[in-house]
Amino acid sequence: MKKILITAGPTNEYIDEVMKITNMSTGRLGVELTKNFLNHDCEVTLICTRSVARGGLFERYNLASAQNLKVVQIETTDDMFYALANERNTIYDLVIHASAVGDYKPEFSFKMEDLATEILNLAQKDRTYEGILAVLTNPKCKLNDNTKISSYEPNLTVKLTLTTKLISHLKEWFPNSTLVGFKLLENVSKEHLIEVAQKLCIKNNMHYIIANDLADLRKGNHVSYLVNQNGYLGHEFHSPDDIFDKTYSFIR
Repeated sequence: MKKILITAGPTNEYIDEVMKITNMSTGRLGVELTKNFLNHDCEVTLICTRSVARGGLFERYNLASAQNLKVVQIETTDDMFYALANERNTIYDLVIHASAVGDYKPEFSFKMEDLATEILNLAQKDRTYEGILAVLTNPKCKLNDNTKISSYEPNLTVKLTLTTKLISHLKEWFPNSTLVGFKLLENVSKEHLIEVAQKLCIKNNMHYIIANDLADLRKGNHVSYLVNQNGYLGHEFHSPDDIFDKTYSFIR
C-alpha cells in the first residue's frame, strides 16, 4: 500500500488569545487529493488546521470515518513544523506540501502612543538610526499577548516576523520520498511564474513544483503548471483531479 503525506489549508498565527492572522486558503485541494488517494487504496496522513478537519469538506467526502487516513490537526506554522518533523521516521512514497503556510507571524503588539513616548524618552546619545531601530524592534512597551488585548485600542500595532519555511526541510525529513510543492504568485507572466517555481524547486531540492497565479484564480481560470528543476514540463492542471492524476502517476 502506497503511503502519502499531504499538508492542506492555511496556518493561523495568533496576535493574542483571540485574534489571529491567516490567509484565504480553504484546504480544498489537499482534502480532495486525500479523498482521491484513499479511493485508490493508498494510506494517507493529512496535516491540516482544525478548521479544515472540522469543516464541510470532511463531511462532504466522509473523511471523518475514512479507513487508512491519519489526520494531524495543527494551528500555527510552528505546529506544522513539528507535525512534519514527527513523521520523518515513516517512509512515505509521496509528500505533497499543499498547505498555504503563512509567510509572517506576529512577534509582539504595542500601542503607538506608548512607542512614541519611549522614543521621545531616549537619551540624546541614543537618538540615532541604530538607537531608534533598537526600540522599534524590541520596545519595552510590548503588550501582554497571553490574554485578550483590549477591543478599544485605536492605535494597536502588531510587529510581524518571518515564519519558518517548511519546504526547506522536506528533503532532509523525507529523503526517499517524491516531493511536490506549490508556488502562488500574483499578476505575473507565465514565464516569470515558471522561473520562480524552478528556482524554488532547485533551492529546496524538490522534485516538482506546481505553480499558479492568484490573478488567474480570481478570474475563475484555475490553471497551474508543473515545473521541475529543469523548468516547465509542458503540463497544465485545471482541477484537483488533474493534479491527483499526475501526482499519482509519480508513484505507480
